[in-house]
Amino acid sequence: MREFLTKYFSYLLLVITIALCVIGISTVFADSPADIPPAKQKYSEETLCVEPVEVMRKQHFEFVLDHRDETVIEGIRTKKHSLNECIDCHITANAQGEFARYSEDTHFCASCHQFAAVNIDCFQCHADRPEEAVRKSKNPNRSVDGNVNHSEQTLKDYLELSDINSH
Repeated sequence: MREFLTKYFSYLLLVITIALCVIGISTVFADSPADIPPAKQKYSEETLCVEPVEVMRKQHFEFVLDHRDETVIEGIRTKKHSLNECIDCHITANAQGEFARYSEDTHFCASCHQFAAVNIDCFQCHADRPEEAVRKSKNPNRSVDGNVNHSEQTLKDYLELSDINSH
């Protein structure tokens, strides 16, 4: 009887191991989430991105790391494979004109990295939004196109003057 249980347990363990391997492999090669935010524009007429989409989905980190090394170590700055260019193209404003942060599910990078359970550290140093959004967050009286919102600025100036005159 003990021999039968040992043999049964061994087969059960083997089946569970194979099932977990199949699930793990299918997760790695699964399609990306369907709700990936669209890019602002095509890179060229031939390709949506700087490389074919399937290549970028699997190897983008290699391109970004290689570009980082060329920039930091060799002093070679190009736009192709630049993290800034990726962010400028792929991080788009929502209907309210707000840009998602990496900590939000709607951020282009986060939407795939969360799906694939990948942690990255890019945005500990680099901006997670396009330069225009960062500028706007530092000066909220400017619109995304750089123009001052005069009605808000006038009201703010008036309130500041009222505070000064009341003291």
